[in-house]
Amino acid sequence: MAEQAKPERRSQAARREEMRERLAAATLDALADHGNAGASLSVILERAGVSRGAWAHHFETKAEMLALAAEGLLLGAVASARALGPAETPDPSLPLEDRLSAMIEAAWTRFYTGRHRDLLFEVAMAARTDTELRARLAPIFSGFLAAIGSNWGLSLRPDADDVTEMADLMVLTIYMLRGMAMQELAAGPAPGHEALRRLWVRMLAGWVGRYGGP
Repeated sequence: MAEQAKPERRSQAARREEMRERLAAATLDALADHGNAGASLSVILERAGVSRGAWAHHFETKAEMLALAAEGLLLGAVASARALGPAETPDPSLPLEDRLSAMIEAAWTRFYTGRHRDLLFEVAMAARTDTELRARLAPIFSGFLAAIGSNWGLSLRPDADDVTEMADLMVLTIYMLRGMAMQELAAGPAPGHEALRRLWVRMLAGWVGRYGGP
């Protein structure tokens, strides 16, 4: 009988990366459940099932671990924003208002409700007083806006003469959604917000329509 091959042992680098990802995931879970103020290092380590001694082999500070977790969260959002580009937009033969509404509601659901919204604002609040964290996250926040601006703008008006202004309109839409999300985070769900998004779609369709095309 042929000798069975022994299972490959994971490299030290692979084990280290797995542990760092495990701790980053536990950090996000703790943030979602307890907020940044309540997500102490002991709470995070208990959730991850990792001792303080083992943790110290992977991170020097809690802030460093939070930065890694936040980067993963935001880079995932950037990837999702890019997916809301031409390949994922509604049928181009649909009226412009219908396409805009579908894209905005998709962004609202994905980024500005539930767990992702809560984590987004916890991370933003942490970055307000942590200059190192803010410096690490600022390019990713900017990348998210760039992905939304370019992908949405080009998918709606690929032949637009002024791509910059089209992108700015899409970025302005994200700022509107963020403000609406912050209001719901502070005061709870507001049924009237759906009507306000529909109003924004009608206004936006008028502006986008200036650039010609169907």
